[in-house]
Amino acid sequence: MDESGLNAVIGAFIVGGLSLVVFFVLGLAAVFGLWKLFTKAGKPGFYAIIPFLNLYTLVEITGLPVTWFWYSIIAGILATWTGGFFGLVNLFLTFIIFRQLMRVFGKSDSIGNVIINMIFAYITLPILGMSDAQYLGPQQSSDVPALPWIN
Repeated sequence: MDESGLNAVIGAFIVGGLSLVVFFVLGLAAVFGLWKLFTKAGKPGFYAIIPFLNLYTLVEITGLPVTWFWYSIIAGILATWTGGFFGLVNLFLTFIIFRQLMRVFGKSDSIGNVIINMIFAYITLPILGMSDAQYLGPQQSSDVPALPWIN
């Protein structure tokens, strides 16, 4: 291997290592933010580190039906197998969950605010958890779309 090939390999290891560190820090920030949100909502904070329990608790504190948890799990599994359509379904479900999350903490649930919070969740969840926002409890909303098979 010539010197330029060796330099490319070393550069790849450096970039890969830095990426790993950045994603680890972002993951810790998201877990920290969820931990703070859960404690504000009266749930145990350690639920944020348990993989499916954190989504279940998030759906529970937003006041959405528990079936939204199952829809998210099923859409996530199907998105890995089929791609495309179920990825869009999962984005829709995530949008509704984040919209309700903004409502239960008394923040604006405008489309722009919700999309920003979805894209930058690693930043906005800790900010929401550390802010003076109070948990208001589930907000009843007639404009949350009902899926056809929900009674």
